[in-house]
Amino acid sequence: YINPPPSQLPPPFPLPEFSLLANPARQFSQSLLPFPPPRPESLASAMLTKFETKSNRVKGLSFHPTRPWILSSLHSGSIQLWDFRMGTLLDRFEEHEGPVRGIHFHPSQNLFVSGGDDYKIKVWNYKLRRCIFTLLGHLDYIRTVYFHPDNPWIVSASDDQTVRIWNWQNRSCLAVLTGHNHYVMSACFHPAEDLVLSASLDQTVRVWDISSLRTREFAPSSMNIDPGMRISSMALSSTSKGGAAPSIQDIVKQVRGQLPASVNADLFGSPDGTVKYVLEGHSRGVNWACFHPTQPLIVSGSDDRMIKLWRMSDTKCWEVETFRGHLNNISCVMFHPHQDIIVSNSEDKTIRFWDLQKRNCIQTFRRDNDRFWILAVHPKINLIAAGHDAGMVVFKLARERPAFAAASDALVYVKGRAVHTLNYDNGRDETVASLKDPAAAAANPFGNMMSSPFAMYGAPGGADLGLGGGPGGGAAYTHPARAMSFNALEKCILLSYDTDGGMYELYQLPKGSSQGESMIEPRRGSSVASVFVGRNRFASLEKSTIVIRDLHNEVTKRVPAILNGADNLFPAASGYVLVSNREKVALLDLQQKKQVAEIPVALVKYVAWSDDNARVALLGKHVIVLASRRLEHLATVHETIRVKSAAWDESGVLVYSTLNHIKYCLPNGDAGIIATLKFPIYITRVRGPAVCYLDRDGNPGIMPIDPTEFTFKLLLLRKRYDDVRRLIAENRLCGQAIISYLQKKGFPEVALHFVKDERTRFELAVDSNAIDIAFEAAQVLDDPKAWRTLADVALKQGNLEIVELCYLRTKNIDKLAFLYVLTGNFEKLQKISKIAEGSGNLMARFQIAMYTGDAEGRAKTLAECGQTEVAKLCATSFGLTELEEELGGKCSAANDGGKLLLPPKPVATQMNWPTMQVSRGLFKRDPDAGVFEEPALDGELAGPDRDAVWDEEDSKPGAADPFAQGLDAGGDEGEGADGGWGDDFDIDTGAAGESAEKEDDFGEPNEFVENEDRGGYYVPPTAGSGQEQRWARNAKLAGELVVAGAFEDAMKLLQNQIGAGSFAPMKDAFMDLYACGKGALPCIQSFASNMVFFSVSGHPDRPAIIIKPAMLLERARASQQLVTQGKFSDALVGFIYVMSRIPLLAVETSKEVEEAKSLVNLARAYITGLKVELEQKRAKAEKQSGRQVQLAGLFTKCELAPVHIQLTLRAAMKTAYDTKNYLLAAGFARRLLESSPKPELANAAKKVIQFCDKNRTNEDDVDYDDRREFVVECGELKPLYAGEPKVTCPYCAAAYCPASDGTI
Repeated sequence: YINPPPSQLPPPFPLPEFSLLANPARQFSQSLLPFPPPRPESLASAMLTKFETKSNRVKGLSFHPTRPWILSSLHSGSIQLWDFRMGTLLDRFEEHEGPVRGIHFHPSQNLFVSGGDDYKIKVWNYKLRRCIFTLLGHLDYIRTVYFHPDNPWIVSASDDQTVRIWNWQNRSCLAVLTGHNHYVMSACFHPAEDLVLSASLDQTVRVWDISSLRTREFAPSSMNIDPGMRISSMALSSTSKGGAAPSIQDIVKQVRGQLPASVNADLFGSPDGTVKYVLEGHSRGVNWACFHPTQPLIVSGSDDRMIKLWRMSDTKCWEVETFRGHLNNISCVMFHPHQDIIVSNSEDKTIRFWDLQKRNCIQTFRRDNDRFWILAVHPKINLIAAGHDAGMVVFKLARERPAFAAASDALVYVKGRAVHTLNYDNGRDETVASLKDPAAAAANPFGNMMSSPFAMYGAPGGADLGLGGGPGGGAAYTHPARAMSFNALEKCILLSYDTDGGMYELYQLPKGSSQGESMIEPRRGSSVASVFVGRNRFASLEKSTIVIRDLHNEVTKRVPAILNGADNLFPAASGYVLVSNREKVALLDLQQKKQVAEIPVALVKYVAWSDDNARVALLGKHVIVLASRRLEHLATVHETIRVKSAAWDESGVLVYSTLNHIKYCLPNGDAGIIATLKFPIYITRVRGPAVCYLDRDGNPGIMPIDPTEFTFKLLLLRKRYDDVRRLIAENRLCGQAIISYLQKKGFPEVALHFVKDERTRFELAVDSNAIDIAFEAAQVLDDPKAWRTLADVALKQGNLEIVELCYLRTKNIDKLAFLYVLTGNFEKLQKISKIAEGSGNLMARFQIAMYTGDAEGRAKTLAECGQTEVAKLCATSFGLTELEEELGGKCSAANDGGKLLLPPKPVATQMNWPTMQVSRGLFKRDPDAGVFEEPALDGELAGPDRDAVWDEEDSKPGAADPFAQGLDAGGDEGEGADGGWGDDFDIDTGAAGESAEKEDDFGEPNEFVENEDRGGYYVPPTAGSGQEQRWARNAKLAGELVVAGAFEDAMKLLQNQIGAGSFAPMKDAFMDLYACGKGALPCIQSFASNMVFFSVSGHPDRPAIIIKPAMLLERARASQQLVTQGKFSDALVGFIYVMSRIPLLAVETSKEVEEAKSLVNLARAYITGLKVELEQKRAKAEKQSGRQVQLAGLFTKCELAPVHIQLTLRAAMKTAYDTKNYLLAAGFARRLLESSPKPELANAAKKVIQFCDKNRTNEDDVDYDDRREFVVECGELKPLYAGEPKVTCPYCAAAYCPASDGTI
């Protein structure tokens, strides 16, 4: 098998239906060339995946140059726009018919271009979300499309064996580049010069010079061709001139001269693009070729499984190197824009990275089932995208986080192959040492790990590529360090790497001031992670063991990692270490070889300790968990964007960075945004209004921030109200976020100081019961809804003047009249009556007449509304003779014993209720606003008789920190300091030096005692907590919470204890238990009954639960009797009753505990069996004999009482016998005999066995094998055999198939 010669290739213009599958070179999949042996699987590396999608085969990819977007074109004809940072699909474009193979973003406009198998090039505007025009001209599939970086051009490659250049502004074809004699698989512009590069299946790569396109001027032309002009006329004219018959060439020249440029380009090709170089060297078709972004280099990939590197000059282009290693056709190959690396992917399901200097493969990513088809590299960010059969993946070659460690007064970090120190005090950045060059350590067993962790088979030598000025500076690619641990006392650094399963390098930095750089020889070893754990000790994780070494790299101790699957180490206090796996983090005491504490946090990547080691932040990909030094959970923060780094400031606030923000997190978990980032940073230190950081290139910097917002919230959290006042007075806080935060946390009075919007001001004033402020805001708003709200609040406070004004503004005559009746203001009530009469409001007139006792007014009102008879009745009853005559006579139904209704006595003789002045502090919280307290921290880590080798010397205090200004400036001003506030705020702080408050006889604070420091105001007592509230506060069991009425808390507790997901079946149990917790004692007439609360004897703050295991056991036995009687539905209700009340029990002895457990098992068995029986009846009604027999057999396996087992076996035997399933019937009969039945039942079973042994057949195919162990699957009611996967209910241990996991 060889590739066909060019003469046997298809003609220049193949038919449209001629597809790629017809290519003989494509059909041939195996080569006879001596390729190197397959590389071992260990060379494949884990991919640093940033984003991944699942879709149809991806044929084209393109990164947006500035936004975090990527376009993917699919084989299904769809184009998807993704935000790879957020992981969301932004839009979908579907106008192509057939696969879309080419896609590209415009470098500056809101455009992208696509080309597909429908021979169309479409230009889209992604803001308008539609195609704005289509370019037609290609005659076969379009492989690639690209915009020119500067000019309004598009280059396209097609299976019609041409490359076309289009002007997308005037929508015309500028040039058609012909010369390839097979499919053109790719074409692209040079990033700086007027060149086009194309790759074809004719085994060549061509470089085209299109410089004439830039200088060519397009003259206007039209298609005004004389219809009478024919080839024959041109031939005659030629004959008349020369006397000879014209040749074909003469005719073509004459026709070309008569036609416009665009038509000439379509028919005869364009002279504006000439072939500069033809690169021949591949033995099969070339699938991809591209230019280097800065160097005169070309790379190409082919079906011969080889990658070739070419170098150009002004006069020639020659082959420099060949890279071998792929095992199948190479689909795409590109230069990395920032490093001297070639990236390639192939149909062998791998992506490979090649070092341009060492000429070898440095890394391989492999998928199990998907072939790779396309690559895209981001022009500015270190991201690569690859499309495969099942979607696409966006990933990085290596981590970009620089290795650094922060000490008390300096930052130590690695940049390139040098160690730098940044002094925080004076800002001096020094290079203290150069790390060992990996090439110089070749003789070392670990010497080449950093430069080339992956060997290359058959890599030949070659001339230098001349890349000294390239983006990588000519240096070979090295893997950066993943993490650094710094020993400030001994001046040592410990670098951890991911290469070859993990390794570490221990460097001893020069002490004192260094005079320039010095080369350091490291000590190396293999480990997953390494950290310092003492002054002269460090720990490394090797498999499941933590190995302790000294600074000479000698092993001193081995400690088991304890955690299963431990995969990382993090620093902790001296002698301790944090160990993590994929599920949790544990704190280990290395001296005592035991686990001190653990916390469930998944996939922790980094940790950040506070300066005093009192708090630690555990950083995951999208979560931050705050914990104490003993790993007690304090707070959790979730992020949608990746968390990059974090550091604690000196006040205890965590400042952390994501991909695009700097944020803060208070000790209680409240978080917010500080600033927006243009590029990701890694925070190294936070002091006052400044953040020290490193960027991805390892360059240090300082970013000013405004800490006012989180300082304000922290002071409010810590109840430092004097400092909060100072911040409010300085007017440095603003924004809706602060207002919402204060309102949420229960400080509406404080929020009023920041509000300028009248609507928000009104709502806050209502929440804080500030009626005067709310009235002022309502006057500005003049909204009926606001007036009604204010009226309700003022009425609750007894401010009747405000209520009257609100009713007048809303013209609410009914409520206003009732208000005047309550206050006895009958003069105003008469005025309201006249207003109602003038407006024709008969209902209000009648109501007011009722209030005032005006019988004549009532009768007249009734007569006016047409109720004449009722009006007569009213006039006759009250002796209104004249009115009675006017209405037409006396009413016969009148009662002679009627009495006059007098106006009611007023409730209050003055408008406003009497009030007393109460000293309410500005920072008095709303008790219904939830918990707002800083989490308490635990004590110091300590252990008996600790070894001296773990203890570190006390660090000396450093110099003054230029960043440590802002939070504590001014500090606590003390109780006597005014701080510039004067008497604007009257804060009740109590008497200094005295005890907090006197206590009453019950040990509660006595708030009835008047305090002379409160300005002589009487402070009314706050409402005490009721019995149910005390029950709820002291409840420890779900049943106790139910009795106390705290249903929501009881549900949460049951959800944690038994995994309850739906509480509808327990509604009756909740209501019954709640009703039984209290009683009512009748009192004298007109008085409410006295409520009696049933508490536990000797514990008045704990409710009594009347449900006992004995009661439920009795109910279960009654339900068993119903089963014996065949009342299955009633029995099922009884057992559900028992099952729903067991979680609410309060057991006191071990015997009751065992009874409760046995009740759960009993109820589960009978509920399962009764559901099986009811399902069997349904199957019988539907005449499903096989299902009926299966369910009958399952009923016998439900662990019922022996008497019920006999009944189920008898029923199953009869069911199987009646449905002619004789083998199963015999099995049931034998089991029945084993249960010692009554003689008549035993005889019947023996007869069945005799008959069935003669007819050993089953009429139905029943999924029931009595010879195998199984349990009843409670979801689908089928057997679940031993060895099959299953999940169980966390409450009753009922078995289900895995598909039911997480369902109710």
